Amino acid sequence: MNLLAVLNIIILNIVVLLALSYFWSHWTYKLFKPWQWLEDVKNKVVNKKVIKLERSFKDKNRFYSFWFQLRQIEQNNIIGSLAEVGVFKGETAKLMHNIFPDRKLYLFDSFSGFPKQVIKEDCDGTIRPQTVNFSNTSKEKVLTYINGNENIIVKEGIFPDTAVDLDDESYAFVHLDADLFQSTYDGFKYFYPKLVAGGMILVHDYNHNWEGVKKAVDLFEKEVPEQFIALNDMYGSMILVKNKT
Repeated sequence: MNLLAVLNIIILNIVVLLALSYFWSHWTYKLFKPWQWLEDVKNKVVNKKVIKLERSFKDKNRFYSFWFQLRQIEQNNIIGSLAEVGVFKGETAKLMHNIFPDRKLYLFDSFSGFPKQVIKEDCDGTIRPQTVNFSNTSKEKVLTYINGNENIIVKEGIFPDTAVDLDDESYAFVHLDADLFQSTYDGFKYFYPKLVAGGMILVHDYNHNWEGVKKAVDLFEKEVPEQFIALNDMYGSMILVKNKT
């Protein structure tokens, strides 16, 4: 057997292994989905837009965390609006809207990266140099991406200043993905009193490299009777469910 034949066999084996690896990953991905998700999809309880998002969502654990919590809100008839602080390009906002298209969804973001006056992470208030730029977005791009209805309400600017006209609003589900201490803590202080009994606050990046988020969660947890529960998504979300009494 000459060298060319050997090389062809090696290349063929590599191609076969790559193909098997690709199809195996897709097969096991379909096999190990949550049972309740599969049941609701089979029974056509989940709308097609949400099913499409599930297929493309990078962090599957995060997707199912959102879906299960919002499903619980619906089943328990928890009434209230939805909100997100830290929208970026709108991935989780689109998921929230497609699950609850008939509820108001308030989107709070500067859409221009981190405002200088709130880039404070440390306990002494010092500014940490940022390595991530979240300015590659805009209100128009987010609205186009979500492609939703009139229930999406964008509040562009610095939170919580952009929420001054919403004093009478109440919330069933709030997603905080602000990355910084002050923005996250301000989110807790603003939304918690407006959170209905049984409502939820989900905060992203607790078990990640955003120290300010962890500091905000740990501080706020001392101020309320509830505790945060850790979720097993990629960057370590935490969730609080407001007591009914």
